[in-house]
Amino acid sequence: MIDKVVLLDKAVTLGQIYGSKTDTVVYTQGVGLSARLRLEKLGYFTGAKDFALEFYNELINGRINKEDKDWKNDNRSGILWLDDLFEIINEKNIIDPIIFQSDKFIDSQNSILDPNIQVEDQFFVSALLGRAYKHTKDEKYTKFISSHILDSPLQREDGIYIHSNVAPFTWGRGNGFATYGATEAIKYMKDSKYLDEIINKHYSHIDSLINYQTINGAWRQIIDDENSYEELTSTCMIGYSLASGIKLGYFPEKYMEIVEKAWNFVDNNIENTGVVHESCTGTGSLQKLSDYLIRKRENGFDNRGGSLAAWFLVSIYELEG
Repeated sequence: MIDKVVLLDKAVTLGQIYGSKTDTVVYTQGVGLSARLRLEKLGYFTGAKDFALEFYNELINGRINKEDKDWKNDNRSGILWLDDLFEIINEKNIIDPIIFQSDKFIDSQNSILDPNIQVEDQFFVSALLGRAYKHTKDEKYTKFISSHILDSPLQREDGIYIHSNVAPFTWGRGNGFATYGATEAIKYMKDSKYLDEIINKHYSHIDSLINYQTINGAWRQIIDDENSYEELTSTCMIGYSLASGIKLGYFPEKYMEIVEKAWNFVDNNIENTGVVHESCTGTGSLQKLSDYLIRKRENGFDNRGGSLAAWFLVSIYELEG
């Protein structure tokens, strides 16, 4: 059983801490602010709307134009929270930066995707283009998302994803990015002709991942390596995707037991102060398996671990609410 009081207290704390970052526009900051705004939509005042409006005005009044030339895809997806702000204030112009950045992905003459085909891009693509489709109904976005997910060469025959074409290792957070990508695509592509294919591909991935959940409820830094450490961010991402799938109706209720196990691990690795434990630090494609196994674990205030945990906790609360 999930203690909803503890869950909500920790979700609010994480949202307040990790959803209040404006120093860098990046997906970790974006997910944290999204969690904070979603809590406000649920009726828990966090000051998120006013904070997000101020941040939005800062972005459109020069900051995006100044920083955009140096943005990578993890930076672009850092504005996904604008859709949550739209849900609160219902002002259409709020979405314009999402559409502008989404169009950069589908510019075939100037591809911004990593030529080594990084699994991270599955989330970065779906997070923005899914929201762009929600507001425009332009099928160029769903076509691009579907091609990117369904044609990916990174999923092994057993359903698990490798990190990239140059790093054939089953990195935990990489698999979390793949589940995020499918989850965001399904959420925003409900009327797409590609929906069933994406759900089936997502199912094959999740069903394989379930086999690797540890007795403590976690997924490991290397999914299929029992010698690798139990890792926070991958557990939050996979847990979020499971909770979201149950809420949207394409995963069965029996998966709630897996979500509860994941919550137990996450709960044990988040302090009431917002300090998190066992969160793998930033990780690009690495040359050797051993490089992943010794990758630093963050224990303290960590934007990545805290924000991804906040999104997971809010997704459980939305489901259980």
